Amino acid sequence: MQQKFNVGFVTFSYGGNGGISSEVPNIREWMVPLVAELSKDPRVDNIRVWNLADTPITMTRNRAVVMAREFGVDCLVMIDSDMHPDIHADAPDAKPFFKTSFDFFVSHYSKGPCVIGAPYCGPPPVECVYVFRWTNMQSLNPGPDFQLEMYDRHTAVKMAGIQECAALPTGLIMYDMRAFDLTAPKSSDDKPWFYYEWKDHFCAEKASTEDVTMTRDLSLVGTQKLGYNPVYCNWDAWAGHWKPKCVGKPQVIDAAGVSAKLKSCWEGGYESGVKLCNLEAPTWLDKVKKPFDDLGMALPQQDADALVNMIKDFHARHHRYPVVAEVGSWAGRSAIIMADAGATVYCVDHWKGNEHDQGTAGVSEARAYRTFLENTGAYRDAGMIKFYGGSSEEAAKHYTEVGMKFDIVYIDAEHTYEAVKKDISLWQPLATHIIAGHDYNVFPGVAKAVNETGTFVAVEGNVWKITAALAKT
Repeated sequence: MQQKFNVGFVTFSYGGNGGISSEVPNIREWMVPLVAELSKDPRVDNIRVWNLADTPITMTRNRAVVMAREFGVDCLVMIDSDMHPDIHADAPDAKPFFKTSFDFFVSHYSKGPCVIGAPYCGPPPVECVYVFRWTNMQSLNPGPDFQLEMYDRHTAVKMAGIQECAALPTGLIMYDMRAFDLTAPKSSDDKPWFYYEWKDHFCAEKASTEDVTMTRDLSLVGTQKLGYNPVYCNWDAWAGHWKPKCVGKPQVIDAAGVSAKLKSCWEGGYESGVKLCNLEAPTWLDKVKKPFDDLGMALPQQDADALVNMIKDFHARHHRYPVVAEVGSWAGRSAIIMADAGATVYCVDHWKGNEHDQGTAGVSEARAYRTFLENTGAYRDAGMIKFYGGSSEEAAKHYTEVGMKFDIVYIDAEHTYEAVKKDISLWQPLATHIIAGHDYNVFPGVAKAVNETGTFVAVEGNVWKITAALAKT
C-alpha cells in the first residue's frame, strides 16, 4: 500500500514589524495552482496552509515547526515573503522546486529525514549565492582550519541536480519533519532550531543568520547520528529573491564582458587613476528627461507600441519579464523601450552601420558607439541593458559558448534577405520562446526571409514575431 503524507505550507508574510501581512505576489501565483494540483497526488493525505506575520524571524520559524508538529505535518515547506519560486521555470535546464523536491523526499523517506532547499542569491551590488560548502586551507591538516564558504557564482551556475551541501538559505525550503528531532532543544539552556550568531556580546553585528545556523547544525548532527548528511540543495530549481531587485541565477562575466567594460571606460576619455562612482542612482524621471540622440533612425510610434506589447504579453503568459537579445541596437531606442516595459536587454552591435540603411550613413563607428553609451547609461547602471560589441555572428558564438539563452531574440541589424535569413539561423538555437524583428513592411528581403521560416508570422506595425521552436532555418 502506498504511503501517504501530510504536507504543510507556511509563509512568513510579515510587514510593519508584524503589524500587517505583506508579500510579493509571486508566492501565491506559485502556491495556489500547486496546492490544487497536489490535492490530486495519491501520495498526499492532507494539505495545511498557514501564515505567520510577526517578528523576529527566528521566533516565527521556530513557531512554524511547533505548529507543524501539532498539525501532524510530515513534509513542511517554508516560503519567505520576498521569494519568487521557480523564477527560471521556462529555461530548458530548470525543474520545478516542489515536484522534484517532493519526489526526492518520498524516495528518501525510508532511508531517513532530509531537507531540500532552493538556491538563490543575495541583493546587489554583490549578488552572492546563499548556498554553502565546507572549505579548508591545506590538505591533511590536523588543526581546525575548516569553515563555511559560499558557492562562488561561476561554480553555482554549473551545478545541477539535488546534491548535498553544508548549509542552506530557508527562503524556499522543504523539511522532512523528522529532521527537527535531531536538533530539538531539550531545555531552556539549549539553542532552538533557528537562532542568530553574533560577532560580539552586544549582538550588534550578526555572524550567522538563522537559516545558516539551523541547516549547518542539522548537517553536522545528521552526519553523526544518521551516518549521512541530510541537507541538500536543489540546483535545478532556482528561486528569485526580491531585495528590491529580483535576483535570479547568476549571470557571470567573462573576458569579452570585461573587455567591453574596459573599452567603454577608455572611449569615455577617463584618465588613469580616476575612480568612477555612482553616487546617486538616477530616477526614472531623470532618464525620461535626458535628451535622446537617435542618430537619424527614428522609431515609429506603432513600432514602439508593438515592442511594449510583446514584452507585456510575455509577462502575462509567463508571470515574469523576459530576457531579450537585440541584434542590431544602434542608438539604443528600441532597447530602452523594451527595458522600460520590464525586460532585461542584451544589445548586440558593431556600430559600423550598413550600406542598406540610409540612416547610418555619415555616422562614424566611434560616434555611434559613444551615442549608444550616452543614451543607455542609466539603464546599464541599473543592469537593465547590457551589450556585446561585435557582429551578429560573433555574439551568437559567444553566447552559445557561455551557455546563454534568451526568452526573446529581436533582430534589427542588416535588412537584406541573406542577412536576415542568416541571423534567424544563428540565433534560433539561443531563443527559447520568440524570434522577432523589425522592418517587415519596409524591406522586402526581411519579409521574404521571415516568411520562409514556415511558421505563422504575427506583424504589428513593422515588428514581426514568430515562435522560436517552430521556425525553420
